[in-house]
Amino acid sequence: MKRVAEQKVLFISVIVFIACSLLHTAVLEGVPFTEGPFSFYVATVAGSGKKGRADGIGTEARFNWPTGVSAAGDGTLYVADYSNSLIRRIDPSGSVTTLAGGSGGFKDAKGKDARFLGPNGITIDASGNLFVADADNFRIRKITPGGLATTVAGNGVAGYRDGAGGEARFGYPTGIAIDGKGVLYVADRRTHTIRKIAPGGVVTTLAGGGRAGFSDGTGEFSLLKEPVAVAASRDGILYVSDSGNNAIRKITPDGVITTLAGGKTAGYRDGAGMEASFSWPTGIAVDNNGNIYVCDSNNNKIRRITREGSTSTVAGTLLGGHSDGAGLRAGFNFPTGIALDRLGNIYVADSGNNRIRKITYGETQKAMKEPNPWQR
Repeated sequence: MKRVAEQKVLFISVIVFIACSLLHTAVLEGVPFTEGPFSFYVATVAGSGKKGRADGIGTEARFNWPTGVSAAGDGTLYVADYSNSLIRRIDPSGSVTTLAGGSGGFKDAKGKDARFLGPNGITIDASGNLFVADADNFRIRKITPGGLATTVAGNGVAGYRDGAGGEARFGYPTGIAIDGKGVLYVADRRTHTIRKIAPGGVVTTLAGGGRAGFSDGTGEFSLLKEPVAVAASRDGILYVSDSGNNAIRKITPDGVITTLAGGKTAGYRDGAGMEASFSWPTGIAVDNNGNIYVCDSNNNKIRRITREGSTSTVAGTLLGGHSDGAGLRAGFNFPTGIALDRLGNIYVADSGNNRIRKITYGETQKAMKEPNPWQR
């Protein structure tokens, strides 16, 4: 009897330990105190998970390393399908079609006659025009709602030169954002700068000294290292995924850079300001309340940063993989693109899984009923 009692005590102790560990994990994950650890729910919108090039409904479609995603006001999604050199469209019913692009190359034309090469970031304006960071063509392209592709800036030669339209040169443009005035902002990864394109097409440098480094400052007196993505907030502030520095930087309209979260060293930690750590942050988006959402690519997670700089985890497991379900149980594989729709839903270009994912908030009950994928 004594042995049985001891076994019961041991069993209870183990259960308590596991429960405490799970609670401790939730706290470390940085879930805001006003929300439960399963307040977000992840689902797959489109993509079979296999590399390929196929239009179709939902998971019938195939992508090849999708890197950019943007949401239109009517619920349509647009995807920069990097390795296929295509721009894809996903309508609200989940039907995936090709808007522009055929084989890889460069050509301004309509629909499938147009050519892109490694399109990376993508954004949309109020009129439904798309703007694409056509990275391997070293150009910024525009696509009308009807699918006509033209060149906004860049002459196709890698370099670093400000100027009007085709006179300008980019080192490797990967991220793009647009503000309410129609001004474009480009994360030019290989020149370690953030470039600005006025509505007339003139390119200037907003921030970054043209060499890799990590320092706050104004304009060319600030330093970044391989910035991959940029997002514009409603109040004119830019947020940059400074990937090589594993940091999220903030830029005022007059070009003053400060560090909002993270720092030089790669890692995974939630917390305030530079106490938080990231590992190669890429896609970035801002909601109407000023919260910033980031694809923390090497950590296989989606992170959220308040405007004050407090970082928490929205979704993803550290081990990665693919699984839908409650936010902190869902698996991603090197997510790189992120966008928000007008309802606040989050869309992710889950590159390594060749899928487009959707994260909704307030699905707590549904999420809590979802079994742990690691127990399947």
